[in-house]
Amino acid sequence: MKSPRIQAALLSLIAAGLLTATQTHAFGLDSLKSAAGAALSANGQGSDNAGADTLAQQQDALMQRFNASMNNMLTAQAKTLEATGQSDLASRTLAAAANYAQGATADGATIAADTELTSSNQALIQSLLSQTGTLNGENRNTLAEAIPYYQNGLKEGSMLSGAFQSWLDSAKGSAGSLLSNPMAAGELTSSISEASTVARNLPSLINAWSGTSQSFLTLANANQLDAGQIQSILAALN
Repeated sequence: MKSPRIQAALLSLIAAGLLTATQTHAFGLDSLKSAAGAALSANGQGSDNAGADTLAQQQDALMQRFNASMNNMLTAQAKTLEATGQSDLASRTLAAAANYAQGATADGATIAADTELTSSNQALIQSLLSQTGTLNGENRNTLAEAIPYYQNGLKEGSMLSGAFQSWLDSAKGSAGSLLSNPMAAGELTSSISEASTVARNLPSLINAWSGTSQSFLTLANANQLDAGQIQSILAALN
């Protein structure tokens, strides 16, 4: 059982919002670093365990944020593809999105494959701009359904690189203090591996997410859809 001191430390992090997976804004990265460092700077085996637990909670929250971003952006691409007549690829993309909705995405090969799918979707959607004019009622409605997915996925996803890198820096710096606790060290090593897999793919993903969103914005404007929030998010990223 965790000591009252450890429980209080974890509860204080939760109250501060550092361990909440459903945030719509970036982690307070300075606070995250200082919280991880403080947990691991205290002396004694108990404090090492508390630090490992804290890092594990933070990594789990980051993975949930990544899953949500992938689910949103793949769903947004799928609806864009469906609206422009690419029904088979839209179905494949929706199936990939569903995996992230379920949260089962630690597998490196799957993440790499879905990164490639996201990039190839982006290239296709870009090429469709010259072929797609005003959409009919049903397809226009499908295109409109993509708007909240772009908004949520792009806003959250654009901040993931910094959040993952900050966590990795803290976790790698803390690993040495767990040498006396092989179980905690093994769990932290596994968490570092999962986070590193995501971090490697994020540059390509974010590039594809931004490019797809730009293309979608062009389609939305051509079809007189209100995508002003997407435009504002893209402007803030540039």
